[in-house]
Amino acid sequence: MRLRPTCFALQLFASLLTGAAAQSENPGAKPVQGAAPASPTKVEGPMANFARMVSGEWRMVIATGTSMIDTWHWGPGKHSLRVMTHGFNANAGEPWREVQAFYWHPGQKQVCLLGIEPVRRGVAEGTFQLDAETAVAAFDLHQVGGRRILSRRWVFDGSDKYHEVLLETVDARGPVPLAEWDFVRSRSLSPVRPIAAGEAIKVAERLQVLEPLLGRTWEAKGNWASGAALHVQSTFEWVPFADAIYARVVMPTKDGEPTHLLDAYVYHHTGTGAVRCLALTNRGGVYEGDLTVLDGGALQLDLQGYEGDRVVPRVVRIDFAKDGTLQHRVWSVAGAERTLLLDVQHRKSEPKQG
Repeated sequence: MRLRPTCFALQLFASLLTGAAAQSENPGAKPVQGAAPASPTKVEGPMANFARMVSGEWRMVIATGTSMIDTWHWGPGKHSLRVMTHGFNANAGEPWREVQAFYWHPGQKQVCLLGIEPVRRGVAEGTFQLDAETAVAAFDLHQVGGRRILSRRWVFDGSDKYHEVLLETVDARGPVPLAEWDFVRSRSLSPVRPIAAGEAIKVAERLQVLEPLLGRTWEAKGNWASGAALHVQSTFEWVPFADAIYARVVMPTKDGEPTHLLDAYVYHHTGTGAVRCLALTNRGGVYEGDLTVLDGGALQLDLQGYEGDRVVPRVVRIDFAKDGTLQHRVWSVAGAERTLLLDVQHRKSEPKQG
């Protein structure tokens, strides 16, 4: 169903991000057994092989005139990576934007992927295995018109080049090659081609309720139920053409860089029809859920979270005050019992200048 007025949806979203990080950064919470440190100095564990992808950019050019550039960025705590793709599709005559997330899923015990691309509002979901010489991805691609079963295979040639084959399974023959590309690393970064006035597009209808988030910083100050202080800031970036919103949540520090707490991806899932969110925390937590409007206008997000070996359901409820502030509460769930973790007021800041 459609969400209620814009102010409701944007406040919900900013609050959702704080709630998703609740267990990760609650000073009063019990530590998760075997949890990784919040800011590791080096990459270890299942994401270690991905370190080779982060430096510089990866360029792909083919004879048809479609050129793409991938840049890889570490997510919070180096438990995930965000891949931003930009380029120009000569066949379609338009710029190209795409966003992917690669992350260790504690519940599935494997590296998972989420990809959001322009072609027929594609949403890819699956798994990804990367070692020293090869990589294999297996995923479902949900598009307008149906679901496709695809895979990707990489073979590296040294540290700065790999060959990719895209395959599709449509019958008993198994995976059949569709296309092949070569990617080469460049240590210098290319400027992102701006979207010209004639190419201007709007945020997709299902995400327009979130449009006021863009270009702003959202701030929450308050206390956990344990009494410990909370202060977080959130920023938002729209990925045009792909029609996704990428959010980044940090905790300001007195000295040095803010602590990167959480990355989140909000998108319309073409297969289910829901507006969906994937949130990844700096301690390796993975949270997934859909938005719901309750009777009376309150908003609720039912999150399924995975922290270490535990499944940690969360309920986020939003109620609105007449003065424009937001009462935002987060509960942990155990059977029929709820335990309040957070009760805080949330406000938006003015747009950044310049």
